[in-house]
Amino acid sequence: MAVSALTPGANIAIPESDRIVVAVGWDPASQPGMEVDASAFMAGSDGKVPSDEHFVFYGSRTSPDGAVRFNPSASSAGGADLQSFEISLSKLPGGVEVIDICLTIHEGQARGQSFGNLRTVAARLLEPAANAEIARFDLPVAGMKETAITLGRIYRRNGQWKFRAVGQGFVGGLAPLARQYGVDIAEEAAPAPVPVPVQESPAPSLPPQPEPAAKPVNLSKITLEKRGQSVSLEKKGAAGFGEILFNLNWNKRQSKGGLFGGLLGANKGIDLDLGCLWELENGTIGVVQALGEAWGDFRRKPFIQHAGDDRTGAAAEGENIRINGDHISEIKRILVFAFIYEGVPNWAAADGVATVKISGHANIEVRLDNPASGQGMCAIALIENDGGKLKVTKEERYFGSHKDMDKAYRWGLRWVAGSKD
Repeated sequence: MAVSALTPGANIAIPESDRIVVAVGWDPASQPGMEVDASAFMAGSDGKVPSDEHFVFYGSRTSPDGAVRFNPSASSAGGADLQSFEISLSKLPGGVEVIDICLTIHEGQARGQSFGNLRTVAARLLEPAANAEIARFDLPVAGMKETAITLGRIYRRNGQWKFRAVGQGFVGGLAPLARQYGVDIAEEAAPAPVPVPVQESPAPSLPPQPEPAAKPVNLSKITLEKRGQSVSLEKKGAAGFGEILFNLNWNKRQSKGGLFGGLLGANKGIDLDLGCLWELENGTIGVVQALGEAWGDFRRKPFIQHAGDDRTGAAAEGENIRINGDHISEIKRILVFAFIYEGVPNWAAADGVATVKISGHANIEVRLDNPASGQGMCAIALIENDGGKLKVTKEERYFGSHKDMDKAYRWGLRWVAGSKD
């Protein structure tokens, strides 16, 4: 199948296929330090999303219907950074007529960066079932001042799904872009309301209250770039931190070669497993991981639970560890790690990224961008109870085994060979 090279405004019919992929790429070497984020807006004929959950990006990687899934680290051979969206057309709700694929530069205006600083920006339309690349759009970036662009559009016309090369944008960030689609974006926290005196007489019975409105989308994030860099968070209110979600995502399939080869379906790649060492304030120590089915417990000690092992490499969300932040006073420290259970220990190919998600706080992102070859273990981040605050530190230290890592951090567990079978 010949690949169609699209120019701005050109479109192409999408073959009769349920699953397609839109992948975006750029040349990061042309502007070191630039952070580009991809997002997808599932909109109706009015150009607005049905709900905030139909805005798919790094903070919400799957639409509620499962029709659009975001892969934030779809890297392949050739050295290009890639992000991609897998789209199941049959799962799209009836009111969704358009899916806009957009790119924004994080803090682009503040850093004096724009898409004109890059040598290349491209989008490709892929059909994995046919192992085919359908179309490519190379954005003309020379002289561009924009920091937010709509790169491509999936849309329905007379019952036929099509892809259009757009390439239009403005000088702004992800927040103003999202608002154009009707997404409710969280602002800075408002001051606490003045307490109201409690009535001494019995209060009249009240009618049932409506369900609380959905929380606005929080776009902020903190990136820990260097080993040893940390951030401390304070509780918002007396209840605690609530659920703390530690997510690990990675490029689960090895590339066949070429810029987008890995997205067209290659042999199963690395089986990367997430786990953690934990120590409570009373001195109790242990491990949570899929190996040995040490799943932990969210509501009882150690207040840490593995959310499930992705052995197939098919889960778009990667793997998650849940930490009960309402019991942070009983937790001393947690060392979150990943290890390569099967496959060659090639951390560069995995291109892992960890995200710590805490309600009411900015996401904390830790990228495994300084990989060491030949080492099967990576200590990703250290989470500590710092006098009631939650301290997160980037570690990214590589080891040959659990035992080596345990010794380096002086944990004190005894290790024997184990299996997930």
